[in-house]
Amino acid sequence: MTELSLLRGLLLSSMAVASIGTNLLFFEEPSRLRMAALVAALCCAAVGLLLPVPLLCLVWLVFCSANFADFLRRRLSTLRSALGLATCIPFLFSIIASVWLVGGANDLRILGYGPAFSYYAAMHGTVLGWTLIGALAALANQALPQRRIHLAAVFICFASFLLIALGIDQLRWLKPIGVVGLTVAVPTSQLVFLRHARARSRGAFTLGCVSLAALAFTMLLAWRNEVSMAAWPPVFGVRSMVSVHGVLNALVVGPSFLLAVALDARRDDAVGSKWFVLNRNSEEA
Repeated sequence: MTELSLLRGLLLSSMAVASIGTNLLFFEEPSRLRMAALVAALCCAAVGLLLPVPLLCLVWLVFCSANFADFLRRRLSTLRSALGLATCIPFLFSIIASVWLVGGANDLRILGYGPAFSYYAAMHGTVLGWTLIGALAALANQALPQRRIHLAAVFICFASFLLIALGIDQLRWLKPIGVVGLTVAVPTSQLVFLRHARARSRGAFTLGCVSLAALAFTMLLAWRNEVSMAAWPPVFGVRSMVSVHGVLNALVVGPSFLLAVALDARRDDAVGSKWFVLNRNSEEA
């Protein structure tokens, strides 16, 4: 197993999780056409990444762009509000990540970077930007007393992500500021969610705890790497920032929190539907 092959596998997994989560949390009604397009685009991306036909990865970029356009068409009237803008951020990250995916697969040397860095950027855009920030945006979109905290976390994460991107090669002093912003905003928002979910959904609370614990560990590894300390020994010859940090974030942190938020939202939908049926029956009686 090489680092690039592991990155490709993690990317495909995180892309599937993020896109399915988007359909669950940001579109009111299920759509067979949207799901069919998702599966087809994901298959094209897999073939493009794993076989020597990298141009097929362009299909994933087209899908992400079309998905965002469909969302904008439905929510155009809300874009003047902070909440409306916050719900657009995960979709923007999906497009950014897909651009890096195409760049890495086709070795386009975007900003001078090769496939490995392009896949790193696509991973961060998908797991952090699309999945985690997407879950926070979905929480901000719910009628919860804590929604302002989640809304603030979305914008802090977005700004922090930009600071990290600007501080990678130039303006290096910006990168630690961005890392601090993410270190504070994401766990704080998760803790607020856990406090809310504890008495409502055991499944959502458990998954949220798993995500937070794994996030704390991966953030510790990231900080150790940031100060040039050995984060963790290589696993099967692959650096720990990919084999441990990347694997945990892609397979545990992002999916667990996204599923926790989806379960909690589903509970609200079920309670609302039950209340509607009981209220209608009482009126008929």
